[in-house]
Amino acid sequence: MDLPKYTGTIHPEEWVKQVQIYCYLKGIESEGKIIKFSKLMIDYTIIIPNVNEINSFEELIKALKLHSTFSIYKNSCKRKLQLIKYIPEQEDVATFLANFRSLCMEISDHKEIITMLINSYSNYFFKGEFIKRVEGINSVDEIFKIFSEVVFDELKIIKFGSSIALKHVATGKYLSSCNVNYKTGSNQQVVFAGEKFPDEDALWYATTSHNFQHCTYDDGFDLTHKVTGNKLGINSSYRSPTTGHFEVNCRNGSSSLKWINTSNATNNNAPYVKAKDVIALKCGISIFRSHDFTFTIGNKTFQEVVGHNERIGGNDEWQIEIV
Repeated sequence: MDLPKYTGTIHPEEWVKQVQIYCYLKGIESEGKIIKFSKLMIDYTIIIPNVNEINSFEELIKALKLHSTFSIYKNSCKRKLQLIKYIPEQEDVATFLANFRSLCMEISDHKEIITMLINSYSNYFFKGEFIKRVEGINSVDEIFKIFSEVVFDELKIIKFGSSIALKHVATGKYLSSCNVNYKTGSNQQVVFAGEKFPDEDALWYATTSHNFQHCTYDDGFDLTHKVTGNKLGINSSYRSPTTGHFEVNCRNGSSSLKWINTSNATNNNAPYVKAKDVIALKCGISIFRSHDFTFTIGNKTFQEVVGHNERIGGNDEWQIEIV
């Protein structure tokens, strides 16, 4: 470690700490000697009045802050803060916030810090959620904590086009389809509750005709089976193979679905659909349900998935997973 020279490009307090660390590593612990070293390491272009009368770290820091280079440093930091951008693909949130914090040591206005953080990340969900959560907060540490929490929450949101799986809460099996057609009813592609792990038959993605990125509970959408490319739907004109409810199938056609949040009473107004949310899935006025009833096609047995117009119950709940 080299003894750092003071050139006005670092905060005086941080520079003094670095000098102290250097001296401690060299076995120099006398404050007087460290201050003497410090004064010698100030760049010759930075003229400090009465520098020989400085006898403490506090006096040294104060003198450096009174020099014009410190105003230039602060303005430079503010400009960097106005331009700084958080890009998740290039930098983790901890590194970004550490850099951000180092640039705003002289900013005491928490509202100014909030504004610069909002402008640092061009993400629709982040901006709305961060503004809502920092309302009434004036602790800078808490503001940074909320920033990181919102960034991580954004990773849990279901995005249109992303692979998801739906686990049937009551039986633990995943909503699935495959290249097999019903032998009754519509003769369309079967839908069933498959394995207790998300295999390729259990992979889906949501699509919408609107230019939206994140799924919300207000959206109408199609749920497309990833392997076959067909869309999930309920056909009330046909009956399910075993229990005679409405048939659930996959076909080449749109069926506008809706998420219904059943996770808990306090979260029912959450706008965004997130991983681990427990939901009911609605098609028109009908609800998707599974149960222990099965049907057989050839030598293969499937757990039935049906549609109904009854009250939502435990067999209608599915948990969303990002896969």
